[in-house]
Amino acid sequence: MAAKRSKFVQRTEIPRVGERRPVSVEGTCRVAGSDIRDVRVIDLDAHGCNLRGLSIGVSKSDPLELWLGSAGPIAARLRWAKRGAVGVAFDAPLDEATLAAVGDSPPEPTVVPLRRRLGS
Repeated sequence: MAAKRSKFVQRTEIPRVGERRPVSVEGTCRVAGSDIRDVRVIDLDAHGCNLRGLSIGVSKSDPLELWLGSAGPIAARLRWAKRGAVGVAFDAPLDEATLAAVGDSPPEPTVVPLRRRLGS
């Protein structure tokens, strides 16, 4: 028997408008009037982004306010949620100056090197 697919996470026939690039930006987010939460933006383009750290009950198309570093509030809508990540579509594309200021944060490495002890 096949596993049931969540109704919240649905594939769309509408392709993504922009080409996302990896970033690492600390931000804050408020969904549908809830408390403000800390989030990390892990990819970004003028039309949307991918967030980590939003751990509250959400529904598709819930309105949200997003602050990316010092930029914001940016009006947006939730598009999908899966495995601790949330996809966000901005109500209006970010202008080039905002995108450049926010997008200049290179992604942080996610791998920590381990050292071996020699001759214990």
